[in-house]
Amino acid sequence: PRTDSDSWARRTAGDVPHQTSAWGGLRMSAASSPSKKPAGFLPSLACTSASCVMADTLCLPFDFVKVRMQLQGELAVAGTPRLSAVQVVVSVLRNEGVTAFFDGLPAAQLRQATYGGLCFASYPYIRDRLNPNRASHEAPIWCRIVAGAVAGGSAAALANPTDVAKVRLQADGRLRMQGLTPRYTSTWNAFATIWRQEGLRAFYRGTIPNMNRAAVVNGFGVASYDQSKLTAQRVLGEGESLRARTLAALVGGVITSLVGCPFDVLKTRLMNQGGGNPALYRGGVVGAALAIARTEGVLAFWKGLLPVYCRQAPFNMLNYLIMEKLTVTFLGKSNF
Repeated sequence: PRTDSDSWARRTAGDVPHQTSAWGGLRMSAASSPSKKPAGFLPSLACTSASCVMADTLCLPFDFVKVRMQLQGELAVAGTPRLSAVQVVVSVLRNEGVTAFFDGLPAAQLRQATYGGLCFASYPYIRDRLNPNRASHEAPIWCRIVAGAVAGGSAAALANPTDVAKVRLQADGRLRMQGLTPRYTSTWNAFATIWRQEGLRAFYRGTIPNMNRAAVVNGFGVASYDQSKLTAQRVLGEGESLRARTLAALVGGVITSLVGCPFDVLKTRLMNQGGGNPALYRGGVVGAALAIARTEGVLAFWKGLLPVYCRQAPFNMLNYLIMEKLTVTFLGKSNF
């Protein structure tokens, strides 16, 4: 029988056996090999894009509720009555139907294929370039935070046009409820109409808060997920188990939701301007932040926090599990 010292010797030598997790036979490495390098970028991008698209499709109703809550009572005085998350859901079901929760689905999928795919595919390359240690699993916490921030911020900038289309499509349901004609009839109509009426610049509204949000969410999100998973494994006395990953996703969801929500509110408000909507905010990001804080109060920056978390926690769990499954199956190893 193998002893603990034998097991440790095999780890340090890089000969690591694969274990099967509780989720669909997913095979995970018990530890990272010191010589492990990321798989090719394009194959990795295909896997990360596919996992992000699948996870986001399942979580889109939460994102829809979040957008509606963040647009409630724009620049109305603090204390103005607003609907809760449950009331928003009931109102949408009653007035628009269940399919409304998937408004902007093609734009959301395109956004995740670009933003999510690029972010998670580039992260291990940036992490390993910054890592002062030889083994990727020994990368210090600052290295993971910086890598996540750079990967997330740059990917968000590239994918900003898809985010603008998604936000506007999700916001258009409010016009239907008021008996008005929606601005756009489909995802592709939204892209064409924005281009024709407002030009290229409109696709980059809200880019700065979008990049800030992505940098914060991915920087702290990756670090908190990694640390939470290690803590859960020690507390539960388990390795790469589904329970440990689920707990890590829940904790990571809390942290990313709290730190990312203010940027998300700013991004949503700025992106929804135009296309017939009045320009409520002047002075860019700073002007918008000051206007919201002055008229609605500081807590307005955490509007939609509950649906943000309800979307973030399952998205984290589904995305990491699907991503690991795809990369191990098609690339023979995981980059994380």
